[in-house]
Amino acid sequence: MIQMPETLSITDQLDVKQRLRDLENWQEECAKENHYLEGRLSELDYSKRFDLQRGNQIIRWQQRLRMMQVRQPIEISPEAVRKYGYEGLRQSLVKQFVSLTQAERLLWLNNFFFIMTPDLRDLSEKLNLVRHYRTLGQQRNFLIGGASGMGKTTCLDWFVAQYSSRVEATRNYVPVIKIDAPVSNQSPKPLFQRILLEGGLTFTRYDNEEDLIMKMALLFQKCGTELLIVDEIEHITRPRLRRRLLEISNLTRGFPIVCTSCHPLTWVEGDAEVAGRWNDYFELRQYTGDRLRQLLVFIELLLPFTQASHLAEVYITSDNDQLIEGPAYLIEQWTGGILRDIMILIMDASLRAIKQDLPGLTLPLLKQTWQAIQKRQITNFLEDEMGEVGYQS
Repeated sequence: MIQMPETLSITDQLDVKQRLRDLENWQEECAKENHYLEGRLSELDYSKRFDLQRGNQIIRWQQRLRMMQVRQPIEISPEAVRKYGYEGLRQSLVKQFVSLTQAERLLWLNNFFFIMTPDLRDLSEKLNLVRHYRTLGQQRNFLIGGASGMGKTTCLDWFVAQYSSRVEATRNYVPVIKIDAPVSNQSPKPLFQRILLEGGLTFTRYDNEEDLIMKMALLFQKCGTELLIVDEIEHITRPRLRRRLLEISNLTRGFPIVCTSCHPLTWVEGDAEVAGRWNDYFELRQYTGDRLRQLLVFIELLLPFTQASHLAEVYITSDNDQLIEGPAYLIEQWTGGILRDIMILIMDASLRAIKQDLPGLTLPLLKQTWQAIQKRQITNFLEDEMGEVGYQS
């Protein structure tokens, strides 16, 4: 059975140099794997149907390789926070950041490819919980929702990358299968075909729907599959195709099917049986107000600088002793509390600061970085945030 992947907790004993060695090793391993996969792709003949399918499988794996650069994401140790406080933990890291070279600081930023926030920790525990129900003979499918950019796909891709398929003596072991729901609703065949490809199998142009279903049943049985994830589930709009996914659920020997999208609850509307099968919901909420400040405190712990950046400050005092909008206020306004945009801003600003040999992030640097990232915001995520009070005036 799948075990929960390990994380690295921030404590006063965290060894920055050892972490850098791990990051370097993971980066090198991913580069070697990607080089090998590029070689496999170059050998394929794209005029042949099976080679096209193999190429699709290889490209999907290449897309997830980036997540393997952070095999052990960092998270906060609640016990360490209670014992030392955030400032104590920060100072224990600052003492080690002082001696880092520019190259080491840049490598340290790989930590931000994926950090285990409390919300993502809750999601990981949720995945583990529903898998536990299988041992009781029950199946617990569930839905994951949240605005685009809140980390749904990133977290699940990292989870899949930890449990990649492997070739064994008598079978391909495929513990987790993750696909994107096809946009086309003309036939369920693309849905079935994507599941088979993720499981390492192929299909012919002559396979009908029933052939593909039988292949899937064998795939789940022989490959030891324990979890199926269908991303962008809202693409499946026709009732007939939705029922086909219900049929797949009946083939899975009790293991859970997790479906994700921005608004997955709309997907189950109008079908009582589908709603009853997917009757559990997990939402990744936007980071606004105090939630954003807590996230920024976590992020600042990891910034490889020697001076404080005061990211969690809502208002700060200017040079002429006037209160002005601080980083937390501006970050919420700029990003709408979307995790992806917050992390892009922090990483890009950190890159600029490291290359300019600055001791920390400054408000002008954050403003300059955001202006370079986004000239005009198309979607106002703060207007969509329900039940959460932020810093909007």
